[in-house]
Formats: sequence, structure tokens, C-alpha cells
Amino acid sequence: MKSILKVFVAAAGLLLVSLSAWSAEPSFGQREFATRCQMCHGPAGRGDGWLADQLIKRPPTISQLSRKNGGVFPRDQVARIIDGRSPIKLHGPTEMPAWGNIYRAEIDAATGTRRGVRDEDEVNVSYRIQALIEYLASIQE
Repeated sequence: MKSILKVFVAAAGLLLVSLSAWSAEPSFGQREFATRCQMCHGPAGRGDGWLADQLIKRPPTISQLSRKNGGVFPRDQVARIIDGRSPIKLHGPTEMPAWGNIYRAEIDAATGTRRGVRDEDEVNVSYRIQALIEYLASIQE
């Protein structure tokens, strides 16, 4: 019985070490933000990216979305804005790319064909957008 307990404790210890190492890595959403959003929205989401001054309208401070929404992060609205394939009438024209279209185009380029709308491709697009939303929710001030 003691040997089983030792094995269990050792396994639990290894699991904790591996989880802490894994959690130290940037999340997929954080990497997406760094490569797709940071140039305009800035590293902390304050609208101060290196491209911000080149835009017609300065990017919004996306680290304040929860505060501006009564303390609740507006996930559905953020998802629609990031996806961009269904315009939000209240926002008017935007310089922000429709990431849903870009993600779709990347899938088509990776497969070497224009495959049309396929369920598994939409799952991939949705995953990327949701990962980005999770990261944005984590940087709220």
C-alpha cells in the first residue's frame, strides 16, 4: 500500500511540475493577440500599438471592455466584432480586419483550395476567435 501511495504522490508531483511549466507558456489566444492585434491595440490593449497613429480612427482601449459594460465582459459582442463577417450596424465602418474571413483564407491557403464553408473549418475559425476572446477577457482592468 505504501508503494502505491509513493507512486501516486510522485505522479501527482510530476503532473504539477508539468502543469506549471505549461501554464508559463503564452496561451494560444495571447499569441494570436501578439501577432494579430497588438500592432494596433498595443501590448496591454490600450489602443497604443505602433500602428495606432497611422489609422484614421485610433483603436479602442480593449482592456476596459468589462468596465464599460457594467463589470461584465461582453463576449458575444466581442466575438462578432473580431469575426467581422456579420457587421454590427452601430459601429459603422471599421479599419479592423474581419478576422473570420482572414482565418478562412488561411485555411484555404493551407489546404491549397477554396473549399467553401465546411463545418470543420468553421470549428477552427471559432476556436481561434474564442482563444482570442479568452485572452482579452484576461487582460481586463
